[in-house]
Amino acid sequence: MKDNNLGIMNSQTLKEIEYYLFNIKYHIIDENYTFNEEDMFNAKYLEKIHLFLFNDIYALDDCKIKKDAELEEINRGLKGIKYMLYNNDTKNLKEEIRKIWEQQIFYDGNTRTLLCYLKILSNVFDFNITYDFTKDVDKDYFIDEVLESIEVEAEKSR
Repeated sequence: MKDNNLGIMNSQTLKEIEYYLFNIKYHIIDENYTFNEEDMFNAKYLEKIHLFLFNDIYALDDCKIKKDAELEEINRGLKGIKYMLYNNDTKNLKEEIRKIWEQQIFYDGNTRTLLCYLKILSNVFDFNITYDFTKDVDKDYFIDEVLESIEVEAEKSR
């Protein structure tokens, strides 16, 4: 079992508390999380989101990007996302999000961090994700569900 700041020894209890705390932060992230467009398209921004979501539970080092992560590749992909959003390129956006997810740059919570990132992007860039942001998340791997929900406005009119 992963070390945690709460001193919880039971892995099931820890998972339940992790989901509970994540869901609270996930529901308020668009109301209270500040950002600026210049910072949104690099790995450090993802790390800021991840720290916000999980630092109450896990040590700071466990919430940071893994040391062996391919940051240049991640940053290149994130910069590409910016242009995909401006060009309503849903297909490549989904592919790039999947590539970033496959890198698993955090020890845990990669899907949930990307969900929050997409939630912020959808608010900033006003593109539609049909994923229900009001429902609580109670599983670890749901990347396919999230990717299927991405639907840029231009694609809806086809």
